[in-house]
Amino acid sequence: MKYVQLGRTDLEVSQICLGTWLYGGWWWGEVDDKASIGAIRAAREGGINFFDTADVYGGGRAECLLGEALEGDDEAIIATKGGCCFDENFYTHVTNDPAHLKKACEDSLVRLKRDAIDLYQLHWPEEGTSVVDAVEALRELQEEGKIRYFGLSNFGVDALETALDTARYESIQPEYNLLHRDAEAEILPFCEDNEIGVIVYSPLARGLLTGKFESGWEFGPGDTRAEDPEFIGERFERNLEIVELLKDYAEQRDCTPTQLSLAWILAHTEVTCAIVGARLDMQIDESVEAIDYPLTLKEVEEINALVEHMRL
Repeated sequence: MKYVQLGRTDLEVSQICLGTWLYGGWWWGEVDDKASIGAIRAAREGGINFFDTADVYGGGRAECLLGEALEGDDEAIIATKGGCCFDENFYTHVTNDPAHLKKACEDSLVRLKRDAIDLYQLHWPEEGTSVVDAVEALRELQEEGKIRYFGLSNFGVDALETALDTARYESIQPEYNLLHRDAEAEILPFCEDNEIGVIVYSPLARGLLTGKFESGWEFGPGDTRAEDPEFIGERFERNLEIVELLKDYAEQRDCTPTQLSLAWILAHTEVTCAIVGARLDMQIDESVEAIDYPLTLKEVEEINALVEHMRL
């Protein structure tokens, strides 16, 4: 495993971060808690020291599982997120309200069994609301010792600039993968210029880039990918064609499509780490081994060309 500095913090995080969204179950269908805890511990044994979660993942379920799996492990670095409201059944809405964030942070500390959260992130922007008050609340939580550092997730550059004028944050969490590259236009350059860490989510496009899907695929109950445009109709068929090209390219390098896609992400120097989800130990091992397949600039360009001419 390779470890890198997150932003300007003293956190040295693994370039592969284990994400726990699927362990919450709400968006991915039912999951087994024992298997989830086992996967978290397997990731730790495999060299992953960085774990990403959020209070809205299963209404706190994912945080509880992470807290149980990593209890007493002071070397593990945990990032969580707040700013989504939910009840016992499901997510309801986004809020950047300072009072909500402070209460949410307190609740996350209990579920994670931590005295302080290593990285606390504002999950989503609230439409029509300035980010300033929310960032002030995060700074107060930091001053109180409840969080060590804070960051933002899913925000555009205008809001990021406003937030940086308010307080120093250390990370951005954007979606970024071979099929979704909007972050390249402004987010990645902004973070590089300001020494802000980039924690990429969905580097495998919700599993599309693993190569496991085929035409006519049917998702299980509760799996929201059944409603994702990338998995429907003509776009899904075109995505499968892209993945077949990536499979061929990966085979030439003696790696898997998963490893190739992660290596492509990590070849971008602006990126600190990539968040991957995994149900099984073997999936974790495959992702960790992506570190062993660094890409040259020429290879990155070849892969870009491969994908670009196929996109709808």
